[in-house]
Amino acid sequence: MKNFYSYLIILFSALFIFTGCNDEWEDELYTRMVSLKAPINRDDVSVIYLRYNPNNEVVTYRLPIVVSGSQTNNINYNVRVAVDNDTLNDLNFDKYTERSDLYYKQLPENFYSFHSKTSSIPEGSDIGYFNIDFRFSGIDLVDKWVLPLTILPDASYTMNTYKGRQKALLWVMPFNDYSGVYNSGSMYVYFGDNTTKYMTATTRETRVVDENTVFFFAGITEELAENRGDFKIRCEFLDPEEVTEIDDPNAEEGTTLYQKKGKLVLSADNPQLGFEVLGQPTYEIKEEVDIDRPHIIKRFYTLTMDYKYEDTVSSSNMVFPYHCKGTMLMQRNVSTLIPDEDQAIFW
Repeated sequence: MKNFYSYLIILFSALFIFTGCNDEWEDELYTRMVSLKAPINRDDVSVIYLRYNPNNEVVTYRLPIVVSGSQTNNINYNVRVAVDNDTLNDLNFDKYTERSDLYYKQLPENFYSFHSKTSSIPEGSDIGYFNIDFRFSGIDLVDKWVLPLTILPDASYTMNTYKGRQKALLWVMPFNDYSGVYNSGSMYVYFGDNTTKYMTATTRETRVVDENTVFFFAGITEELAENRGDFKIRCEFLDPEEVTEIDDPNAEEGTTLYQKKGKLVLSADNPQLGFEVLGQPTYEIKEEVDIDRPHIIKRFYTLTMDYKYEDTVSSSNMVFPYHCKGTMLMQRNVSTLIPDEDQAIFW
């Protein structure tokens, strides 16, 4: 009999424990906190790629705002968001100290506007969006433009202050069909009239000027140089003169893949650069499907150019002439399964 009562005690104890666990599991396990979803990269900012629209047309970015918790949200939140005018200054000094030319600059108000000062996270959802309209006409991407945002405190919610998750430093990077990082190993840079020995820069990053134009820095100019803006070369892509659809014997209809050829127009903003174009610069864009990943379209860009320029700013009493000739190459991979263009491109 004694053993029987012992078994009953063990049985009821187990039922109590399991019942307690189930009740606890049904309760919220964490403090619910609101955060801005803006993952940072190695530069301590969050890069957002946005299509450059012509005629100063708006492009809207939806910044996610999330509420944490183990259970589905059962509250209607109205989260207040504002521009953060403090964090960027601290980040710049910590990261670049006295190199103020490399500082992130706060995006001027004429390039953006908010739909509202609050964002709603409705009951039954764990995420809401703060909508920002951007206009990029006239922006100069020689500098790094960041829109710093923060959640404002409010009695109706708790902010997630862990590692600054109540803040977002959005490095705004407009793109067009031609911008990106080009391999410039075959763009040969000769000093003066020398035609045998040459120098190269491994890559040249091109950034947006408008919907059909990018810029890059001439020759072997360091892309982090203090005077980099003096060596800015514009590269405009004219409408293609040849468009050829690429045949695919396995496709029942057209492949919708093309090879395009056209002309480039090169120019320089700085008259002291003594910029001179030799011959006719051209481009070629060729598309193909990735063999291993058929949902990926690969675009290959080849820019061919020949130009001269003079460096008059590196020395106060000398002029350094350069002759650049060759090609710059870029591959852009695009997923056909992702509807949002900025996310479909493999940056």
